[in-house]
Amino acid sequence: MDPKREAERRKEERSPQTGAIEISFADPAQVTVRAELIEVSGRGFRAAHDNKALAPGLEVEYRGSEGGGRARVIWTHVLDGRCISGFLVLPF
Repeated sequence: MDPKREAERRKEERSPQTGAIEISFADPAQVTVRAELIEVSGRGFRAAHDNKALAPGLEVEYRGSEGGGRARVIWTHVLDGRCISGFLVLPF
């Protein structure tokens, strides 16, 4: 099997995208995180931010220039002191 294809497990194509996005959640008080989009797909998005509380499993609300909705944090990595998280968009 082609090693490059084996390493790529993504089921949907991602598209680079930039722009500000606000991510909100209760912890227990309302918290709003300002983030920067990195890429989007049909089912989710990836964003850079400075809040380590965005942990896997957390459900959030998001709003950006293209609209908003609900999402679940799937993963968060800290790279060079900056957090990068992947989000799965949830149905309304």
